[in-house]
Amino acid sequence: MIDLHHDLLSIIYYSYLKNDFSFLNEWLQNFGSHNVSGLIANLYFMNEEEMKKEVGNHPIHVLEIFRIAVDFFKKHLPTEKVIFSIEGCDYIQTEEELEELYRLGLRSILLVWNNPNIYGSGNRGDYGLTEKGKSFLMKAIDLGIVIDLSHMNEKTFYDTISLIQEQRKMGKQVKVIASHSNCFDICQHPRNLSDEQLLALKSVDGIIGIVGYDQFVRDEGHQSSDLVSLYLEHIHHAVEIMGIDHVSVATDDMVFCKRLFDEDYGEMIFDYQTVSKDIRELLLTKYSMEDVSKIMIHNIYNKIF
Repeated sequence: MIDLHHDLLSIIYYSYLKNDFSFLNEWLQNFGSHNVSGLIANLYFMNEEEMKKEVGNHPIHVLEIFRIAVDFFKKHLPTEKVIFSIEGCDYIQTEEELEELYRLGLRSILLVWNNPNIYGSGNRGDYGLTEKGKSFLMKAIDLGIVIDLSHMNEKTFYDTISLIQEQRKMGKQVKVIASHSNCFDICQHPRNLSDEQLLALKSVDGIIGIVGYDQFVRDEGHQSSDLVSLYLEHIHHAVEIMGIDHVSVATDDMVFCKRLFDEDYGEMIFDYQTVSKDIRELLLTKYSMEDVSKIMIHNIYNKIF
């Protein structure tokens, strides 16, 4: 299985700050051919107030934080099926910094987290892609960085789709994903994508990662529903709208928050120790082995690696 979104670089950095690698050492046992063999390893940045809760008084220097996390990763884990990502580009001040991050290994960006920033808006903001955001994305596209649409509000999402379509018409190859978003038709969470957004994502040959996190799977209308069955329903809905070649899986596993920050953000549908086996067995109740392999590995590997 390839996990389209896991905050592993942030876990590494926070373990480094605390000088406590016990959770990370436990997590490392889950990575390999027996379970999760590839992933997008993500480093997230929230707004200044929210970041202070996690980094304290430590300065937020993106280049240094990214370098520390990636260096550790490369020492302890194989990188053949790994893409390094930054979620929330608030602290990347210039396109020159983006180039330096690329040289350090950055290959995917989420322009925004939930909050608005100088480039565009997450689902807590009301404006779309800014001029700085357009220029920043075009620079990322020219570098070959994957553009991740998760967390964008609708205005920023559609502005980004339009920009990507323009770039594709110019002959540029643009890799596009929504790494950890589900189907709004089933769960009306602002982080999920409408059918129109799913079709827009397909129009730029993008991939969605259906995420196993309860908040994006079940809303008030499904409180009595089984989370595992609903997760499969999200996958099937995305396949019906986009086609089998545009759907993949993600965990956005938040278990680390309890261990590192003593905060509980909700229920994870799958235990990371057995997530690959559990999702495979679930998908095989509805799909052929060939299609299961597409959803769990090949769609991601063929389009963005």
